[in-house]
Amino acid sequence: MTHRAADDQIIEMAALYALGVMSQGEARAFENHLAEGCEVCLAEVAAFEGVAGSIGFAADEAEPDGEVRNLLLARLPREGVQFEPELSREMFSVRADEGEWSQIEEGILMKVLSMDSATGLATSLIKMSPGMRLEPHRHKGLEEIFILEGDCNVNGEDLGPGDYHRAAPGSIHLTTHTINGTMFLLRARLDYEFISAD
Repeated sequence: MTHRAADDQIIEMAALYALGVMSQGEARAFENHLAEGCEVCLAEVAAFEGVAGSIGFAADEAEPDGEVRNLLLARLPREGVQFEPELSREMFSVRADEGEWSQIEEGILMKVLSMDSATGLATSLIKMSPGMRLEPHRHKGLEEIFILEGDCNVNGEDLGPGDYHRAAPGSIHLTTHTINGTMFLLRARLDYEFISAD
């Protein structure tokens, strides 16, 4: 069913979806509705996603003190992320045995597949060894995760192969960990704001 005009309920649903605060079931139902091509709802979501994206960047930038800056730099791959020239072409493929894995933390590897210079979003593969966890962090932009293998618990929600998770700009992941190991496709900015769990 498509809508002819945006009423209060449609506006509320679009806002909740753009902010990433719907339950997983509600979000999937709304995404199915959007996939049907409802132009009214698509327009409302696009408008609210623009606002939601701005909220994440509303705070003034602050220069981290020396100790925090060193901790952040230590988390970056030592040799940086290397992009092959063909990635700038209109179409390209990355084979399973191509690209380089970088260690972002002990037991956590990342392989960048592509980078969208317009949005700053990278598409990457992340591998986490059994028992590994990511530090609490705030997202500077949209983050999307699609689980390919293993188990991954995000903020208390258990995810497995085929599951999708979306985090809005400015949102915080307090816990991200795996018991038996996992690999997932990640679409997100490469710069995170690491925060204290306290």
